[in-house]
Amino acid sequence: MDIPLLDSEMPDTTMAEPAAGSKPAQVLAAARAEFLRHGFAATNMDKIARVAGVSKATVYAHFGSKEELFAAMVATNCRRIAESLAEETLEGLPVRAALTQIGRQFLSFLLSPDTQAIYRVVVSEAPRFPDLGRRFYAAGPQNTRGRIARYLERASARGLIRLDDPVRATELFLGMLIGPRHLKRVLGLEPPPPPAELNAAVDHAVDCFLILHPAPIHPAHPADSVTGTS
Repeated sequence: MDIPLLDSEMPDTTMAEPAAGSKPAQVLAAARAEFLRHGFAATNMDKIARVAGVSKATVYAHFGSKEELFAAMVATNCRRIAESLAEETLEGLPVRAALTQIGRQFLSFLLSPDTQAIYRVVVSEAPRFPDLGRRFYAAGPQNTRGRIARYLERASARGLIRLDDPVRATELFLGMLIGPRHLKRVLGLEPPPPPAELNAAVDHAVDCFLILHPAPIHPAHPADSVTGTS
């Protein structure tokens, strides 16, 4: 089964983070401040260059357009969750522990003030700037869903869980995690949930997911199990 990947022109959330104090880091910091303060349409590259303390030519040397700069900002924001979903991070964990880590990282990231601020900018501007929505989706949600789907595909191949469609299973798992929480946060109806509430929501989603996708009776690798180590 084909797992969704980032389009080739989209920034990968695993790209190296600019060195602190470097010109790309200065530009990204300035862009973040301006985009979140003024929105996408009202922000221009001249103002970003002034805030960053660099020339406009320097901005364009590192980021070819305002859309590309916004997508790079999204990718930078997503880097932490991308690292937590890396293959080498998840492969050594029992499947329940891996799903729990995925769930906690995803939900805390999704409901964080930074992510919510970026999301509101995209939702308000995307009707006028469709490419902005496309780039946001590729650098953020598509990347995250692809990583989770590929993990589920690997876990299924190892006999740790049973599923036919890792993409559909990913959407099911994330849907159980998100529930009404995301909309309430976007509307400003609730603060970020306390850790205990978030952890309980994740545990419930993991329990339900493993009931729907249990391990086969005879795992492909006998040393592996839902709760054991690999």
